[in-house]
Amino acid sequence: MDREKNFLTTKRGWPVFVGIAFAVVELLSFIISDRPLGASRGYTVIGSIFEKVFFPEHAEKVKYWLLYEPYIDWTVALLLGIITGSFISAVSSKSFKIVAVPDMWKQSMGPSKIRRWFWAIIGGIIFGFGARMAGGCVSGLMISGSVQLSAAGFIVMMTVWIGGVMTTIAFYRLRTIAMRKD
Repeated sequence: MDREKNFLTTKRGWPVFVGIAFAVVELLSFIISDRPLGASRGYTVIGSIFEKVFFPEHAEKVKYWLLYEPYIDWTVALLLGIITGSFISAVSSKSFKIVAVPDMWKQSMGPSKIRRWFWAIIGGIIFGFGARMAGGCVSGLMISGSVQLSAAGFIVMMTVWIGGVMTTIAFYRLRTIAMRKD
């Protein structure tokens, strides 16, 4: 099949096209919002809205929430767009499926859903905590930071890569797992 005719339904995008598309999105972020692309603030906004709605007396006492007033801004829309766009992409490429334990994990660590979700949650908490302590998230620091030639962006890029290698070694014990490419 011709790549140009079905680029919206392929399972993997052509790297040059994807890179150019992402650069355009990053540029539009600067033009429209006068800020680089970043998603972690959206979670903070959602957290402040949640606390303001369900625990208003406590929210009034937390100084941190004064920085993130509970209103929906473009970062929340970005998160919704990521989720919606990912879903549309998976459905249009016919690769959408709900999987509790991915094949690679199952081959290496076994079929336990509890173990898989435990490590996924722990990893997410550690990564999210580190991102907020560093003042951003992967998209805000690594991608937008390196686009701006920021030292922090390149440091995050290298530490994410090193952390990924160390996690792969810890979880997959240096075994080579061959997975079928679709």
